[in-house]
Amino acid sequence: MRKSALCLRLRLAVAPLCASLLLSALSGCKIAPYQYGHFHEDGEQGPETVTVEYGKPNKTLDGIGKIVGFPAKILPMNAKINDHEISRTTENKLREYLARNDLNDVAVFINHYDPKRQWQRLRDNKRVGAGWRYTAGAISVIGYTVFPGRIFGGDSYNPYTNSLYLNSDVSAMVLREAAYSKDVHSQKMPGTYAVIQDLPVLGLWSDTLAVRDVIGYAREQGDWEVEKEAYHVLYPQMGIASTSIGGMFLSSAWWGGAALGAGGAAVGHVAGRTAAKREQAKHDAREQTAEAETVVPLPPVQQAGFESTAREPAPPIRLPPVGVGLIP
Repeated sequence: MRKSALCLRLRLAVAPLCASLLLSALSGCKIAPYQYGHFHEDGEQGPETVTVEYGKPNKTLDGIGKIVGFPAKILPMNAKINDHEISRTTENKLREYLARNDLNDVAVFINHYDPKRQWQRLRDNKRVGAGWRYTAGAISVIGYTVFPGRIFGGDSYNPYTNSLYLNSDVSAMVLREAAYSKDVHSQKMPGTYAVIQDLPVLGLWSDTLAVRDVIGYAREQGDWEVEKEAYHVLYPQMGIASTSIGGMFLSSAWWGGAALGAGGAAVGHVAGRTAAKREQAKHDAREQTAEAETVVPLPPVQQAGFESTAREPAPPIRLPPVGVGLIP
């Protein structure tokens, strides 16, 4: 019994340590200049606009969804997660990201449930080989059908249907899933890559790349709000993901997973807010420099003395004598 308790304490200490190492590596790595995606060959016709579809409003379903999705708000401490409503601002930022990265072929489904449509998209997505589409892809669509995001919430990109499923009004989270779609599009074997990223532990690699992409894109666009949101929301979620994966192997107690998740979230919040504070100072310095460069100083005005402004009297005007030179 004593040995079991000691092992559990050790497990609870190791998992947050792993989260700390992961987030330290994420914070410490320098963000390279942003690289936009280009996935259609010159002359190849891709979709001109992004397809965005909303689910029909349903007070009962949406009310149940907000209740079921409430726990996901707690550890990241953001009320807009699983809100099942997305603002026009968030949608526009997503549209712009997809358009700039040549991802107009990605369909966006917001608070939406339509299994038939997803089976059609699975069949039509030729980017992924049929072998992966009708095995791992079929399993993903069955999961979508049985556990609809319309009720259970969650935001994700499905590489087998090339679809984004969104239920949160958090721009950084939405862009992270779009960044994963960019990552998948860049692979020579997207189906194999997607299957590998679905495996425990290995999926943290694509999560890290996606978070870095969001931060790099936000800096490129000068969008400090999205960058700050990435530190405040995505970092804690990364901490939760790293410790929850460890919890599958390390914790045997029923409450162990929740404790590990809380520890990972705490590490993520500390790392994220530390990074946000550091980058906030840099952001403020850049803004002050930009303001100083835009202000054009006026030339100094010199006050001239009395002697320098005095004018010499004009010479007198001499008129001819009366009657002289007036009549020829």
